[in-house]
Amino acid sequence: MISEQTVKASRLDGTPTTRVADTGTHLPQPPHPLASKTLASDLPAPAAKLAALVSPLALAACGGGGGGGDSVAEGSAAGTAQAQAQASGASVIPASVALSAGLRIALGELTSRPTEPERAPMSRRDAARLLTQASFGIRTPAEVDDLMSEGAEHWLWRQFAMPYALHTSYLDLQRKRDYWNRAFDFMSYEAVWRQWLFEDGQLRARVAFALSQIMVISNAAGSLPAYALSSYMDTLNRQAFGTFRALLGAVTLHPAMGYYLNMLRSRKADPDAGTHPNENYAREVLQLFSIGLVKLNADGSTRLGADGQPLPTYDESVVKGFARAFTGWSFGGQGNASSSLFDGARIDLEANWTTPMLPFAAMHEPGPKPLLDGAVLSGGQSTEKDLDDALDAIAAHPNVGPFIGRQLIQRLVTSNPSPAYIARITAVFNDNGQGLRGDLRAVLQAILLDPEARGDDAATRERFGKQREPVIRFTNLLRALGASTASPCGRTDLNRTDQGGDLLGQSPLLAPSVFNFFSPNYRHGGVLAQAGLVAPEFQATTEATVVGLFNTFTHLVNWSGHGWDEGTGDGGGRINLDIKSWETLALASPEACVDRLNVLLFNAQMSEATRTTLIGLIAPGPRNDWGVNVRIRKALIFAAVSPDFVIQK
Repeated sequence: MISEQTVKASRLDGTPTTRVADTGTHLPQPPHPLASKTLASDLPAPAAKLAALVSPLALAACGGGGGGGDSVAEGSAAGTAQAQAQASGASVIPASVALSAGLRIALGELTSRPTEPERAPMSRRDAARLLTQASFGIRTPAEVDDLMSEGAEHWLWRQFAMPYALHTSYLDLQRKRDYWNRAFDFMSYEAVWRQWLFEDGQLRARVAFALSQIMVISNAAGSLPAYALSSYMDTLNRQAFGTFRALLGAVTLHPAMGYYLNMLRSRKADPDAGTHPNENYAREVLQLFSIGLVKLNADGSTRLGADGQPLPTYDESVVKGFARAFTGWSFGGQGNASSSLFDGARIDLEANWTTPMLPFAAMHEPGPKPLLDGAVLSGGQSTEKDLDDALDAIAAHPNVGPFIGRQLIQRLVTSNPSPAYIARITAVFNDNGQGLRGDLRAVLQAILLDPEARGDDAATRERFGKQREPVIRFTNLLRALGASTASPCGRTDLNRTDQGGDLLGQSPLLAPSVFNFFSPNYRHGGVLAQAGLVAPEFQATTEATVVGLFNTFTHLVNWSGHGWDEGTGDGGGRINLDIKSWETLALASPEACVDRLNVLLFNAQMSEATRTTLIGLIAPGPRNDWGVNVRIRKALIFAAVSPDFVIQK
């Protein structure tokens, strides 16, 4: 049994952590029956060095009185640590972490860490393409130039060790905006946008978002508290480069998932009352989070039976078996020393939303439980043992590699990967080369370095590419236009972006259902469907969203940003765009201005037709005698809605 004192003030955000504004270290997670065995002491040397660098940072807290900033003060303890790290060859805390003043910084799970690879130069076009695939957009041409020199593999090696700011600590700061010190869900959405826009650990941010679209929770109904949402994002950030099994365990025991899909407080059958274990999580974890409905070959193709029909991965008896294995779990923030806490734990207690669920043996189904492919859990096992064995069975299933691998490829690279591409990723999922299954770091590296992902000829590949979904397109544009905020902790007024006539029709943590905003198997009617291609993002593309995106981009560019300066001294939450530098460049050379756009938004693949149109919009002439401030804005809006930008190649 675990007491409330043991779990008090704990978080689902991992260790080690530190607060940027001070040297106080955040409390680690409490001991947990199914806790990951990866400890801070087990971190590879580069990550351990990185952890050592975080502690000395001493930047002013957001709203805590004193100046902020997004660089390390010269002569500070942090500056000394950076100098020592550079001298020793260790990774350095990225400067953008300083834009997290007052937030706790954490290192995620990193199950494998290869030796530092050689730097291998790459082309400008391919460097731009990699940054588009593995980040939320390119901020400057210098980023592309640096990657050209560094090479893809070395860049990924650095990204895997990048720290991240905890979303829950953003709530800890921002709740002070409320007179009653309350945290609201819109603050959770702000934390997501803050990470996407301002953190240097862009690969982690992009992968965590991809995972949130596979292992979906949603606050569309407005019933999840802010700390539930933000601690779930912390969990995905932490597990993004660990193992699939550890990710599956962390997601399963997260109270936000437990609440959303009804595993929380699911209890054993009561024949007298006519009740049975809730089957919702059991059904979705199989269908959507891990193996899918039909058996797959390693290349993602469907396995057929002797009758020529797809072979199902499971039937209703298996769903019921997993549902029974998942019984007996409830909120963990108050411990599980009293059985009354199974139903009586306080739903308004924030610790209950930031602590893994805990087992209650009296509520667990005791009998045998059929699982996948004829396996059966013996009756009489403990609550923890049944859950552990059930998740092991899912993670070991041969479908996981192609099922999850294909979706990660779709989210990052292309909607229609070839069977050979999927098979190569499945092979890495099954064995990372060191005998480890489900190493997400190795899988992600294989996805982004695969020959099908790299190269300068992507624009000419007939079946290659994907639509940039609305939030990706929006963030790409913001970063390219130099989005900044006066807030030292990176606060923005961006939160819900899925409502209204001038919004995106999509917003993080607000999918309409557990099926996300779109299906990985969606076929758009017409030419794409006739060619046998899936186009997931087109499912979220409607007349309303097309108009909404155009309105959003127009307002964003015309107002040189988003939101308002509320006069609070920290810039409020307004995002400022550097349109002035674009005006200056447009005056000097319309061609150079378009060249810059080509790199930042078009991956150096802009078509001649788009280039000609943009130059015509920027250059002055008898039919274009507007001032440069108008001309450049018209060009930026056109670029944001042009097909060359909308479709990522």
